[in-house]
Amino acid sequence: MKEKPGPQIVEPLKTPKYLIVVGGPTASGKTRLAIELAKHFDTVILSADSRQFYREMRIGNARPEEAELAEVPHFFLADRSVNQPLTAGAYAREALVRLEAVYQERDYAVLVGGSGLFIQALTSGFDTFPVVSPAIRQQVDELYTQTGLTGLQAELAVLDPDYYAQVDRQNPARLKRALEVCYAGEQPYSAYRQKAVADHRFIPVFLQPSWTRAELYQRIDQRVERMVAAGLEEEVRSLAPLLDKPVLQTVGYQEWAAFFAGNQNLDETIKLIQQNSRRYAKRQLTWNRREGHWKQVPRGAIKSALAYLHVVTREMLHLGKVADTGSLTDSVFFFPQEKINQVGLFQLVDQQLVGRIQAITTRDWAALLTWDLANLSTLGQSVLLHESLNRTESTRVYAKLAEEAEKAFFLSQGFQPVSYQHLPRKLQQVWQNSPPALLLEWNLAQQRF
Repeated sequence: MKEKPGPQIVEPLKTPKYLIVVGGPTASGKTRLAIELAKHFDTVILSADSRQFYREMRIGNARPEEAELAEVPHFFLADRSVNQPLTAGAYAREALVRLEAVYQERDYAVLVGGSGLFIQALTSGFDTFPVVSPAIRQQVDELYTQTGLTGLQAELAVLDPDYYAQVDRQNPARLKRALEVCYAGEQPYSAYRQKAVADHRFIPVFLQPSWTRAELYQRIDQRVERMVAAGLEEEVRSLAPLLDKPVLQTVGYQEWAAFFAGNQNLDETIKLIQQNSRRYAKRQLTWNRREGHWKQVPRGAIKSALAYLHVVTREMLHLGKVADTGSLTDSVFFFPQEKINQVGLFQLVDQQLVGRIQAITTRDWAALLTWDLANLSTLGQSVLLHESLNRTESTRVYAKLAEEAEKAFFLSQGFQPVSYQHLPRKLQQVWQNSPPALLLEWNLAQQRF
């Protein structure tokens, strides 16, 4: 069986230290959840937002308000100029030094941001890349000047299709960096990535505020409108001499060039920023989904976050993606065109799989196919169940209970009995020959946490 357990520790720690990582898509409420967690654990926040490092950028990158900053100490926030760009590797080295100081006095620290590469560099290790000569850097700059963003995209698609499929293709800085490495080394950029394995003395716990796609997109659109009302246009105009800096070639800033040139009106500019922000959020979600170890926190509710933190810190378990979807059931035979996935809880120390759930997701509904929860505490069962439900991204999820003993647990988690006639037609076909069982339906509106 191939599994993707995610974070791990080499050996049990006598006094465990935890890094609570709050990540995920833009406008999802990461800042608020991070502040609440930092206050709960009486600790500090480190930013992992690659745009919020720079003091010149405030409105366009949704830097926390002064009142929010006053609630808990923050680091790596507006502490340098755009003339001093910070790479993921350099950030990880600086952040580790800061964390070492924090852990002298505290057992917890909070990391918040939507830059997956920077989070990964800190929690999983940073890689060693070949030295890029000034001549190569100039070559890539000239390619960008002559062919624009599409030229960078086309070149990277040829030289490193694997990284091209993952990278933020609207971010010229990321594209240029990858091309520089491709030109300077003897292998693609992706070949140098993720070779390092962190041996840190802390345990990362990954939390992602989650919303339905419609809710998230509405939050994004409303945030952009607030940014414009707060003076985003004036901020970008004040940065005009610096707009060629790579860190400013990003959503919220790059869209204004056509407006300043008179080629689009303000309404079109706002809509373009909203569109690019939604696309960016989709890429952030894809990044976290691919990693598999992020605990979704519905609407950023701290109760859900603390429940998972209890499972990690007290029961020494963490979420991970189980890749072998056919290992628990042959139901995949009935759903050849649909998405089937598994999520599991693993032991932190030896990565043993102790509980898992297999689910299928269709366009209109989802169903739990099989589950193994016997070795988990009631809280562990609840955390794993709700994570599986959330990962289906469905408003209706069905389950068929063969054991009467499971009934009370599922009902306590928001499931309700449903008749056979009310099942989706496909499920009726699959389950019609099964022994009599209790059929249940879970509705998003009824979720407990």
